[in-house]
Amino acid sequence: MGDERYFDTAASCPPFPEALRRFEEVSLRLYGNPSSTHAWGQGAHEELEAAREGILGRLGFPDGALIVTSGATEANNLVIRSVMDSRPEGRLLLAADVHDSAWFARALYPGRVDLLETGPDGRISAARLESRLTRKTVLVSLLHVNNETGSIHDLGTLGAACARKGVALHCDGVQAAGRLPLALGSLPFAAYTFSAHKFGGPRGVGGVILRDVRLGPLLRGGGQEGGARSGTENVAGLSAAHVALELSARALDLEVPRLRLLARLLADSVPEALLNSDPEHGLPGLISLSFPNLVGESLVSELNLRGFAISAGSACGSGKMEPSRPVMAMGRTREQALGTVRISMGRQTTEQAVRDLAATLKEAAERQRALA
Repeated sequence: MGDERYFDTAASCPPFPEALRRFEEVSLRLYGNPSSTHAWGQGAHEELEAAREGILGRLGFPDGALIVTSGATEANNLVIRSVMDSRPEGRLLLAADVHDSAWFARALYPGRVDLLETGPDGRISAARLESRLTRKTVLVSLLHVNNETGSIHDLGTLGAACARKGVALHCDGVQAAGRLPLALGSLPFAAYTFSAHKFGGPRGVGGVILRDVRLGPLLRGGGQEGGARSGTENVAGLSAAHVALELSARALDLEVPRLRLLARLLADSVPEALLNSDPEHGLPGLISLSFPNLVGESLVSELNLRGFAISAGSACGSGKMEPSRPVMAMGRTREQALGTVRISMGRQTTEQAVRDLAATLKEAAERQRALA
């Protein structure tokens, strides 16, 4: 397997060797419990706080608060459930394109969730958001960057619309942190979540960045993280995440334009597919393509056999294929959406690999049309 043929960085990014070395170093040297008062514990505590401050500083929000979690799924659950459980009469305005780690709220809080639709371009307008807010809305939950189409929502205008109505905004920033230049201190959100493995850090560590809001715990125990998240913190993981974030952020000036060019090259190389992404203005290097009347998962399987890693824009539950919610929300038909694949590039991606992928994808699509 060649790293340059890995086109699924939106699912998980190849880790930086420097981040893994930091993880090993901290694990071996600072193994004390950061809640302990002895020297071993205090050494771990100091490393934890340094990593916390470093991440907040790199994301442009040194005055924010960072709660360490196992990743963005836990972080999203923590924000949504804490707010909704503390405000039993309140309502949640949930964007139609959110990740499943926020979409769960529809089932958990029946009758208390309103949907916020995206437009045909995959984006949410501030006017649409503001029109859907009611006196009972206590939380808006949306993505900064859609994980399937790469559409970037204008968090500044959306957050301002929430602020005008006094409603807290929760933003899932998983696809943005480390992959776009960010200055979170200037963005009007209440909670912003991230996961380290999306930008080259280790799996199993992430967090929620807070502004002027307190969260109740999902997990009860030792009362770590200011009582918001009990359990011994992953000191080595957060320290490694800080290293990965630094390395990712430093490379953005070069990587963003390079990945945009590669995304445009791929889109132009497969003209027969429907393009669900904006190569010039969406998440750098992420392209969503729909092949009408084909099955995205079948294309993923065939590309895997040919040595490429991509992902499908559909999910299989209880033996039934379901089309991508974000792609359907853009106005695609079910037949179009079922044939969706997501291709996401990273620092390992080369121009030649993109050309090889495009040729292989076209061949696979032609073969599956012939078999249909």
